[in-house]
Amino acid sequence: MKPSDTTRNEAASRTTIPDELLAETAQALINATDELVVLTTQNGSILALNDRFAQRYESNGDTLIGSSVYDVMTGQLAGKAREMVGTVLREGKAARFEGRADGLWLEVVLYPIPDSHGTTPKVAIFMKDITNEHRYEEALRESEKKYRHIVDTANEGICVADREFRITLFNRQSEIMFGYREEEMIGRSLDDLIYEEDREDHRQKVHRRSLGISDQYERRFRQKNGQPLWVIVSASPILNGKNRFSGSISLFTDITRRKNVEEAVKESEERYRTAIEHSNDGVVMVHDDVFIYVNQRFVDMFGYNSADEIIGQSQAMTIHPEAAQLVATMNRKRQSGEDVPERYEFKGMRKDGSTVHVEVSATKTQYRGETVTLAYLRDITTRKQMEDELLNFRKLESIGILAGGIAHDFNNLLMSMLGYISLAKLYLQPTESRARDKLTEAEKTIDRANELTTQLLTFSKGGSPLKKKLRLQPVVREASRMTLSGSQIKCKYHMQENLWAVRADEIQLRQAIHQLVRNAREAMPEEGSITISARNRSLEPVEGAILPAGDYVELTVSDTGKGIAREHLSQVFDPYFTTKDFGPQKGMGLGLAVCYSIIKKHGGQIEVESEIGQGATFRIYLPADNAQPSKTPPPHEKASNNDEKLRILIVDDEQSILQTTSMLLTHLGHDVAGVPDGRKAIDLYRQSKESGSPFDIVILDLVSPTGPGGVEILEELLRIDPAVRAVLSSGYSSDPQIVNHKEHGFKGALLKPYRIEDLKEVLKKIGDR
Repeated sequence: MKPSDTTRNEAASRTTIPDELLAETAQALINATDELVVLTTQNGSILALNDRFAQRYESNGDTLIGSSVYDVMTGQLAGKAREMVGTVLREGKAARFEGRADGLWLEVVLYPIPDSHGTTPKVAIFMKDITNEHRYEEALRESEKKYRHIVDTANEGICVADREFRITLFNRQSEIMFGYREEEMIGRSLDDLIYEEDREDHRQKVHRRSLGISDQYERRFRQKNGQPLWVIVSASPILNGKNRFSGSISLFTDITRRKNVEEAVKESEERYRTAIEHSNDGVVMVHDDVFIYVNQRFVDMFGYNSADEIIGQSQAMTIHPEAAQLVATMNRKRQSGEDVPERYEFKGMRKDGSTVHVEVSATKTQYRGETVTLAYLRDITTRKQMEDELLNFRKLESIGILAGGIAHDFNNLLMSMLGYISLAKLYLQPTESRARDKLTEAEKTIDRANELTTQLLTFSKGGSPLKKKLRLQPVVREASRMTLSGSQIKCKYHMQENLWAVRADEIQLRQAIHQLVRNAREAMPEEGSITISARNRSLEPVEGAILPAGDYVELTVSDTGKGIAREHLSQVFDPYFTTKDFGPQKGMGLGLAVCYSIIKKHGGQIEVESEIGQGATFRIYLPADNAQPSKTPPPHEKASNNDEKLRILIVDDEQSILQTTSMLLTHLGHDVAGVPDGRKAIDLYRQSKESGSPFDIVILDLVSPTGPGGVEILEELLRIDPAVRAVLSSGYSSDPQIVNHKEHGFKGALLKPYRIEDLKEVLKKIGDR
């Protein structure tokens, strides 16, 4: 034997443990564990067990040796153990299961025990009481269940993410909000639901969370259906035991409806703002007498450049001093809750100091927590001008009624006076020159009285214009030159080439120009200049405009006189209004009123602009007439022999006119008969014709208050004698029947008051039969 073998044998003999000692040691170790341990054969016979197993099954241990472990364990635990023993013996590796027995939960681990031949005839079964662990797990599961129930029933969406911001929890409310199921979101990031334009801000918020910073903010996400979802995000970091970031939790409060409402309100406000900004009315808000909002229409209405010039300023800057008390009273009553008119008018003041008339509708309202006045203002300046125009018309109508009533009688009186003066001059001897001069002056006075009558008649219905196509240039130049004759005033003319013609009554138009130039002359008693200009104007349709759209000729008369005070501008066209001294040559106050009436009856418009010390400008618009003028030749008048003695019938309701006219005609050598009644005149004419001594000429008054007028009388006479020669007499120089007397069958016309020379002229024109 080698020495080395001897050494090994000695060592082995020293480490060999007797079987009895080994068994005792193993038993002691098994008894020391808290687990239940049993060693069985492959058919389940118990070979060994520890004390805890014996105690568990109420045995001293020896009584269980040789027993079947399946009989000892019983129930579910026994069946599972039998199944697992077979598995362990077949596979040769440990197996584990949990089972319940007698109200306890046991963890059972089976180990194969191989023998020296490598077979596995035995199985060691270790059973551990895990009832408490099961209770803890059950409690944990219940806690998690409660927690999940709370999470899933929360009104807010709850989302938990790990440190990589991958979703680990997505509660029921989040599913409803976003439209995704939880299983669809687990492992994903909310980055997938962010709008592109919000990504940068989202990245900044996520970074702050990774730094341990909480945030609350509004965020827009994209739902599964593509619609926007607005939420308030309350996000907080989750820190581990070492206070390091391990994830995040986010709470979502759905504010989509609020956002939609806000957007709708914003759109509504924008629509209202757009509507207000484009309104035809001025809209303002005033707080404590200070403008806090004005729209563009208000800015334009009061002549400012921008709202910035008005906002923050007192509303007094836009109120005319005359209206300040009225507006202050209305505001005070409104603020104190007293009744005020729903609408009222006041006079405003533009930036340049000019006047604007406005109609205001105001109410109290709340704006940003303050009580303010909201007012709508409408520019009624044009309407006020039209009302003034209407008022002027009514004044003129009143004058017209008066004028129409007195003009006939007044002219008859003038006719009588002029007739007697003419007769008196005829009776004077050639040497009585002084008396003749006085009578001539009396005739001139009657002429001036006749001019006044003509002006009055302009207001009456009898003053309707007899329009025809006219060229303005010669009419304007002739009328103005005659008016300025004998004065030191210079007159300049600026007439547009190819100036349109107008349809106008030449006599009335001359009178209107005469009155304007005369007014300018009287405004410059010593010296000065007048500028008369004319140009073509085409007016476009404008709502509220006084003149309709169309072609007009604009005639302007400007002077360098003393001007007209602003407070008098609205009265210059009123009858009998004047700022001049009264006297025989000026100051009657009818000139501009006559001019106004003439232009209005021509379908035109007259305006005035003036300031004290800056002269005055009158602007006339007359409808243009671009039609070709008529070329009808004038009718041929037969020459007369005025030396022949004529038999003349005069019809006039005024006895003094019958008398004076008869005397004048008799003085001229004619045989005269006069009657005051039209029916008597018809009978007399018939009788004279039947008797063979007919009248050569009949002079008929246009108007008779007691019977037929001149036109009606002539109609009857024409039935009696188609060759009758009649003259129409009237004080209405512009009456259509006078101007167009030939259309009614008259051979001539006499305008009252007329002289003996006028009688001779008309008889000469009529001639012999």
